[in-house]
Amino acid sequence: MTLEQFDAAVNSLLDSVPAMTLATSSGSRPWASDVYFAPSGYELIFFSSPASRHSLNLVANPFCAATVHPQAATWREIRGLQIEGSAEPITGIEETTQAILVYSAKFSFARDLMWNPFEMGRKALNVKAHVFRPECIHYLDNALGFGTRFSIRVENGAAIGSPERDAGH
Repeated sequence: MTLEQFDAAVNSLLDSVPAMTLATSSGSRPWASDVYFAPSGYELIFFSSPASRHSLNLVANPFCAATVHPQAATWREIRGLQIEGSAEPITGIEETTQAILVYSAKFSFARDLMWNPFEMGRKALNVKAHVFRPECIHYLDNALGFGTRFSIRVENGAAIGSPERDAGH
């Protein structure tokens, strides 16, 4: 698989799937939460309450993982992303504004909130923008053969090298 093919497959999933399952941990206690996300390149923007368990876990341990996948009716239709990296709250007005723009470009409900300043203000008090920064992205596609998976390392939001086929672990 070429880098262009990998990017096309990854971007198709990131653009079309609304939620990722975010896996966090604190101490020896793992936790998984589904959160809506919007891609900014390979980075994933999501909004969560600072009091949520996954947000508290990220404060204690920013290293996390995520999966992104559409529904599949058969094993041959299973395809998706397994992503390793870290996540943190977004700070700063410019970064937060950019996160809102990226998120609202994918989700009409976010745009609707922006047009209602009272509702936006009320909701904004309860959520904080976060960014998930991948270090490794695995693309699985059973249509290419059972368990076919390609992986790429990511640094500073950019792919390093070409995708490599892996055995899946």
